[in-house]
Amino acid sequence: MRKTSRRYRRYINAVEQLRLFHEGKEPVGYNDKIKWLLVNDQMPEHVICCDKFLCRAYVANNVGENSLRKIYHVAETVNEIRLDLLPNAFVIKANHDSGSVYRVTDRRSWRRAKKKLRKSLKNKFYGLRGAEWAYWYIRPRVFAEEMMTGPIVDYKFHCCDGNICWVQIIHDRDSGHPREVNVDEDNSPLGLHLDQNFIFEVEPPDAPAPWEEMKELAKSLSRGFKYVRVDLYVYQGEPSFGELTFWPRAGDYHTADNLEFGNLLNIDTSWRRPIVHDFFAHVPIG
Repeated sequence: MRKTSRRYRRYINAVEQLRLFHEGKEPVGYNDKIKWLLVNDQMPEHVICCDKFLCRAYVANNVGENSLRKIYHVAETVNEIRLDLLPNAFVIKANHDSGSVYRVTDRRSWRRAKKKLRKSLKNKFYGLRGAEWAYWYIRPRVFAEEMMTGPIVDYKFHCCDGNICWVQIIHDRDSGHPREVNVDEDNSPLGLHLDQNFIFEVEPPDAPAPWEEMKELAKSLSRGFKYVRVDLYVYQGEPSFGELTFWPRAGDYHTADNLEFGNLLNIDTSWRRPIVHDFFAHVPIG
């Protein structure tokens, strides 16, 4: 990576922001608190749980395997994926980044997915722009997973050490205009908007049948972490695990409710963990 690249310059800017929180700046809004966590709450478990494949073992060890969808095949490269081992429809993912998730239903969609995944696997520094350090320790792989059918609704449980702070619900993705509504753990609307990339709605859809079970899953999986977003779905009437996200968008949201979300994120900033990845040892000052 050339040090003059735009990606490197963005990394330098991100690290300089983190330096302020490392040196004692008190976080205020949601974005601030995510950046505080990036530098002051590093854990080896973050690397395991940011790996979308290895995270499954963490889930199984903590809450069992019932919420995990089937894995058909795992490989180091796209060329190693064996279609003869796969059903007619499946989802294929990269384990080391965000967004490299593709639905495969025919040869055309398979060719398109392969092309995009080859590009993803070449990216060894996902998260560089926001200094999301844990992704750099993940060995890139691809894996094929059971495909969920029907309309998919994301239930993103924002949690602090076993407590649900709020739930971000994303629905209507198939329309091309996904909608966001934020609720408390009783599915009552908060009237707050977090992600500018989604259309803001106030009234939530009805709580799914396994809502209470999903809440317990989120609480269990978040214990021991100052903050984590637990992403769940409902598939075949049961809770289905998505992923664990520790630094959503690296703390780069741009709505008017950032301060309110920061107030909901009840993290203890009175103590810090020893650094696992030292940003500052490798970045020139000034």
